[in-house]
Amino acid sequence: MVRAGTTGRRRRALGSLGGRLSFAASAVLAWMIAGIGSPKAHALKFVAIQHHRHADASIPPWKPGKLELQPEEELHVVGADVMDRMTLGWVERMREAYPRLSVTMEARASGTGIPALIEGRAQVATIGREMLPAEEKAFVDRLGYPPFAIRVATGSVGSLGKTAAIVILVDKDNPIPGLTLAQLDAIYGEERKRGEKTEIRTWGDLGLKDEWEKRPIHLYGLAPPNGIEAYFQARVLEGGAYRSDIQFVKGSGFTHAFNVAVRDMAAKPGGMTYATLANLEPNVRPVPLSENPRGPFVLPTTETVYEHAYPLSRYIYIYVNRAPNQRLEPKVEEFLKLVLSRQGQEEVAKDGVYLPLTPNLVREELAKLRN
Repeated sequence: MVRAGTTGRRRRALGSLGGRLSFAASAVLAWMIAGIGSPKAHALKFVAIQHHRHADASIPPWKPGKLELQPEEELHVVGADVMDRMTLGWVERMREAYPRLSVTMEARASGTGIPALIEGRAQVATIGREMLPAEEKAFVDRLGYPPFAIRVATGSVGSLGKTAAIVILVDKDNPIPGLTLAQLDAIYGEERKRGEKTEIRTWGDLGLKDEWEKRPIHLYGLAPPNGIEAYFQARVLEGGAYRSDIQFVKGSGFTHAFNVAVRDMAAKPGGMTYATLANLEPNVRPVPLSENPRGPFVLPTTETVYEHAYPLSRYIYIYVNRAPNQRLEPKVEEFLKLVLSRQGQEEVAKDGVYLPLTPNLVREELAKLRN
């Protein structure tokens, strides 16, 4: 079944893949999710509130541990400006618990976090996306091991400025009922690392008939390096190479690159682009996705992204410098325990766009601190 809904409290079945989906309804549904979908969407620092979810009450509260502090000891947090609201909440709670520890915060951009770790200017790097391959290489080249990553929140349902879930957009009248990640790999990639036996180049290769059968799939994307295309390559292509005939798009003025692609699709039937729900326009619709051929095929909603039931839901991260087989600095470990506590996840929830972690995810991340 394909799952969809306007909020985490409301679901509406769209029907099985064997039946005929109401594509207009699914497009309108996605357009309404979390109040997003403006055709003039572009990455801005301000994003309107999209949800009112709280941190799960079963997440254990933070009880500050004892820290042996030296006079004028500091804890520097450097990184993402789009995470500044929740980061300030964490910093203020840390200051309150340890008034003799100088806790500072510099929130300029995600790209400032890893260099600050490498140079020793920060003990904590907040990254509002996945780390880029070049960032990891720079860290490894300098220190000989990768940075230690902790998932601290779930990305947004559909905000360009807040690590949005990635969607696949097609023409609104395209009858494709859903796609698997293996099919996407065979569409966008050269190596088909997910095991699809043959390359997929036309809509007929996906089983469509009539006027769609011989129509080529015209692909749009972003030129690297870019956080979204890097995530798509890692998550969907499993690190494999992209096809060479993808049409790279660029933004124009206040029009985001994905909206440029969507508007180009209006004149060229048969297109496909990865994008976000913030790029949705009347001529396209999002396709339900599945991790495996048997489903479920899922659209992104507040609930499906929070639960990571939607396959291309994303995380945001904190990275720190921890050498292999070494414990974290006590003040850094305590900060991460705060972030992964009920209080810390409530600071995420207050952002109103990023989503807090589920209790299971919190347990998984806390276990990393003990290993």
